[in-house]
Amino acid sequence: MYQLYRDRPLLVLSMIFANILLSAWCLYLDPVINFDGVTYLSVAQLLLDGKTAAAMEYYSWPFYSIFIAAVAKLFALDVEMAAHVLNTLLATSLTLAFVCIVADLSNNNRRIILIAMVVILLFPSITKYRSFIIRDFGYLSCYLWSLFFIFRFCATANKKHLIGWLVFAALSSLFRFEGIVFVLIAPYFLFLFGNTNFPHRKKILTALSAVISIASIALLFWYVNDKYMDSVEAAQIAGRDIQGLSDLFLANIQQRLGEQPLSLMAILGLSFSSTGEVSYELLRRMAVFYAIFAVVAYMRAYVFREPLPRKIWFIYLVANLLMLIGFSIFNNFLVSRYTMASALTLLILAPFTIDRLISLLGDVNFKAKLATWFMLAVLILVSIEGLDVRTKKNYIKEAGQWVAENLPSDAHIYSNDKLVIYYAGRDSQTLMDRLYSLDLFNLFFETNEIKTFDYLVLIGEQDEIYSDTMRQTLAYKYGFPIKTFYADEGRYAFIYTTDYNYEYYEQFKQDSGQ
Repeated sequence: MYQLYRDRPLLVLSMIFANILLSAWCLYLDPVINFDGVTYLSVAQLLLDGKTAAAMEYYSWPFYSIFIAAVAKLFALDVEMAAHVLNTLLATSLTLAFVCIVADLSNNNRRIILIAMVVILLFPSITKYRSFIIRDFGYLSCYLWSLFFIFRFCATANKKHLIGWLVFAALSSLFRFEGIVFVLIAPYFLFLFGNTNFPHRKKILTALSAVISIASIALLFWYVNDKYMDSVEAAQIAGRDIQGLSDLFLANIQQRLGEQPLSLMAILGLSFSSTGEVSYELLRRMAVFYAIFAVVAYMRAYVFREPLPRKIWFIYLVANLLMLIGFSIFNNFLVSRYTMASALTLLILAPFTIDRLISLLGDVNFKAKLATWFMLAVLILVSIEGLDVRTKKNYIKEAGQWVAENLPSDAHIYSNDKLVIYYAGRDSQTLMDRLYSLDLFNLFFETNEIKTFDYLVLIGEQDEIYSDTMRQTLAYKYGFPIKTFYADEGRYAFIYTTDYNYEYYEQFKQDSGQ
């Protein structure tokens, strides 16, 4: 980083400024926070309010929320603005780390560095999430810096770079537990470094390996136990014969297999299926052409001149993929953005192929030149299209804000979408104490708990059977909604009062201008 700034300060300053502009642009187009963001902000607010025990009870991996709270405290910001400031800083760090890696691997080739800067700044899968309040930017930033330092250590055998690699690998685990995996495989990397020439290397590497192995295994066990024991207890309450994590793991696999008996062939089939799912999501995040360019760069050795960094890069990529496949098998789902670490690991190689294509433009025949221009044009168009991140959730925010402005602040409100409750200005305790879903809506009707709420806000979509059925139920029980919000593609937000009577409804319509 220092070397890049020393050699090209304007480039670094331009990247920082570009990140601020891009984040501001994405927030302008998508001002509605994501669902997970409500949890992180609520925990951060609890921490600021001094309710640390409650924050830890609600969310046992609170480090991202701690950083949000720290930024809010330091700059006297509300937690939502603090989260966006933090994520802009982390996104900037991520892009700088990416360019530093490419600069190091290219021996500071000016054109390749410029290509890398443009690629990472406009990479659609980064742009897509710039307005989200998610832990991923912290994880990916630390992940890439750890990769940068391990490449530097391969070139220099400097202990400072070794420490930098381990520190950032550990920091990445504060954001996402996947970082623990890369700490766990660190002893293998240390074994690879056994031939390096710094003093007392055998004692240092042996001691580091032992400490890292014990600490990472303990941390991984604690995380898995903390995350999944609630699922074990829930299964036991439901009457399922599940006594521990191994039983839960086998039950989840059996659920994925359906009626098919659990066998070695069935598990192999499931592994192939999960591999296909991970590969598909990875290609989606890579925008296909970038994946092709990365594979070409690797196969034709455009990047790695020495076997050790090539091997390390490959291990990082394989470790990511194996972790995602295991996650998919165990949890029966895979969020697309979880493949981002794999995507960025591959993307590191793409600028080298793009550089080769640009170099060949003046030498190849007309057809090859046309094909090259076509590929570059597609990348440009995909990147520009990726800047269109306009939200489709404004109607949810508007419904929540209407509740905050027009209904009593002490009114009990239930919705199937937590964003409504957030924008209605309810406190963190209210946001975290309840689940908000259509299933719970239905359960409240069955148990008559629905009577404990003064107002109900239904977020739904026309022609979606479950939400439309709930809308009809609410209409039958409470009459017309007192306020409605419509959005594109048949989405809607209906607000009902549970104290319905005709006179009240007519007066409310008149007062609210509906």
